[in-house]
Amino acid sequence: MTARSAPSGLAGRCLLAAACLFLSLWVRPAAGRRVRVATWNVELGIGPADSVKYKAQRETLRRVDADIVAFQELQASSRGEWVRLAEDLGYPHRAWGELGPFSGDMVVGYFSRFPILEAHSVRSVRGTREFTRLPLRLAASVPGAARPLTLWNMHHKAEFRYRDCFRRAVEAQRIVQDIQRYRVEHPDRTELVVLGDMNDAAARPEQPERFESLYPRLPWSYRLGFDIRFPVRYRTFPTDHYGEGGLGFHRVPAFRQDSTNAVTHRYTEMTLDYLFVSPAIRDGPFGPPRGEIYHSDWDRGGGGLVKAGVPPPAGTSLKASDHYPVFVDLEIEDDSNRQESLPPAGH
Repeated sequence: MTARSAPSGLAGRCLLAAACLFLSLWVRPAAGRRVRVATWNVELGIGPADSVKYKAQRETLRRVDADIVAFQELQASSRGEWVRLAEDLGYPHRAWGELGPFSGDMVVGYFSRFPILEAHSVRSVRGTREFTRLPLRLAASVPGAARPLTLWNMHHKAEFRYRDCFRRAVEAQRIVQDIQRYRVEHPDRTELVVLGDMNDAAARPEQPERFESLYPRLPWSYRLGFDIRFPVRYRTFPTDHYGEGGLGFHRVPAFRQDSTNAVTHRYTEMTLDYLFVSPAIRDGPFGPPRGEIYHSDWDRGGGGLVKAGVPPPAGTSLKASDHYPVFVDLEIEDDSNRQESLPPAGH
């Protein structure tokens, strides 16, 4: 009786190749679903219908061509123009925020091409008066995506006095608390975005390091929550709260087309508008998000992120707002390409 010989080297390689092919049929590589998100402070609301400002805002948004637009400084008095703008641009879904304790007529809001699952104004704890303008959390159902995309849109307290910095720091703590609660309640929703007008520049050297106690000369009706613990840090706002040193999100760098110019606010010439993404977006297999600050004077047709149509006249941005839109291309997981389980052992 002779012993059975082992497979030859060629036969072994063929078996290995067949096994790899079999496994590749069961595990498909992940693919990305591209979503463009923009944040824009529109400076005292949308312009009157058919005004120079309205047309400039419409042409700017048409050129940027974002799937979701987060607005700051909308005004209740011009809500009708905002709705008309959405209809002109073909956004079927909208979310309008609520007035905050110190917001005056200003609110934040969203345009979305995707269905909105929920829109929730972020409030402080009962008995406090801390927020200037209430942030608006939105969860959007992106067709073909594995999970909803959730965004926090904020318009922090303005100006650079220390009391304003203190108020921004408290607002940021409340927003971070809401994000942390949301992550516990929805552990499956990992594609998260924090964006808006932060009203301070992370590189501004005059920023305070921290606050050891309640800052004086606050509005007489301001009420700080008893759960706020001192010292309250502030340095490099907003990245110290939302970035790697705080919440752990990643700031998406954005510049004007094909340049290193990062100015988003005309009058201060500072970067006041930011967009942060969660680690699931930052570290995903689809590459890091890319951002751009839109300014019509720098729009040369080619270069930068792909935009829609033809560039508007050079002065369009200056007529639209004192802020320039920041828009970012995100790649989130595509549901049709999620990894499938391997077959049971023995099959």
